Amino acid sequence: MGIADVRVRTSEKYRMVYTDYQRLELEKEFRTTQFINSERKSQLSSELQLTERQIKIWFQNRFVSYLYRLTL
Repeated sequence: MGIADVRVRTSEKYRMVYTDYQRLELEKEFRTTQFINSERKSQLSSELQLTERQIKIWFQNRFVSYLYRLTL
């Protein structure tokens, strides 16, 4: 099992569980820019051993969470 192979089964789907290091790096990148470009997405994909799709979805979810916190 590699770093990015940690998955938890929830009903019929698998949910990705990111390592502490992956979350830290993704959060740092989000603080730098809330919208990731394809070049940086590719770099992070290699560095964190995640797919570009996983990174894209993480950013989408994180942005929604960010907007929700602003409205509180």
